Amino acid sequence: MKQDPKAELRVISRTEPPASKLNDSIVVLTAGGAVLCALVFAVALPLGGPLPLYGGALSLGLLLFGVAIRRYFTDRFPDIEAIELREIPDPDHADEPLSDVEALGPRRSFLKRALIASGALFGIGIAAPPIASLGPAPGGTLLRTAWRPGVRLVTNEGLPVQPDDLAMGGIASIWPQDAIGQERSSVLLLRLTTPPVAPTNLDWVVDNVVAYSKVCTHAGCPVALYREQDNALFCPCHQSTFDPSRGAVPTFGPAARALPQLPLGLDDQGYLVALDDFQAQVGPAFD
Repeated sequence: MKQDPKAELRVISRTEPPASKLNDSIVVLTAGGAVLCALVFAVALPLGGPLPLYGGALSLGLLLFGVAIRRYFTDRFPDIEAIELREIPDPDHADEPLSDVEALGPRRSFLKRALIASGALFGIGIAAPPIASLGPAPGGTLLRTAWRPGVRLVTNEGLPVQPDDLAMGGIASIWPQDAIGQERSSVLLLRLTTPPVAPTNLDWVVDNVVAYSKVCTHAGCPVALYREQDNALFCPCHQSTFDPSRGAVPTFGPAARALPQLPLGLDDQGYLVALDDFQAQVGPAFD
């Protein structure tokens, strides 16, 4: 005969454990120790402290917090002795399903508040360094580079460039004058042997000299090779190929977007300058 699940067990004895000041002290001390370990972790990690210090603090903090939780429940619930019901119930004992057993009264309210506060502080302590390491929100910085109207194009040595400095079919890695080494602003400067055609922006070309972003639009690798015989820019990471005479549109490989073209002009001394920043997103798409 199938019995009611709520009537499968019968409580025959109930013993309430006495309050233990020693246990209360253990809960408070271990919870406080967990908070201190979290503070050590929160300070040592951002300051570049040794791994054994912040790693050990995190491990010890988790252990102490676990002990605090375990000890909190040590005398929180009564000891229950129950029997499984048979077909003939014993009418001499009260029926009290274990699902109805409640925790002891409010004598542990202080420990409960202390444990909750410790858990909150511990969580904040271990979460703050990883969250802070994400850095500030980038805002629109990923949409801009160091190129501005009038900024000269310079070589790795910081020397300004004139169109005649490049031989026909020549190529050079170029930087903004005040941002040498800033990878997202790097460009490839080419002097094509034949005039470029659309979709190249011809208003941004000076004496067959064009400039394109050096950051591949597929995965951000540097487009570092130029095969003059094929008139092709080549990314060595994933073999994407671009046609510099037609706006650096992709002709082979996984890249789906053209390399952004830098608007070029000349200053009063005949040096190449940027007329503006790139008008297209540099590198892989992210929005």
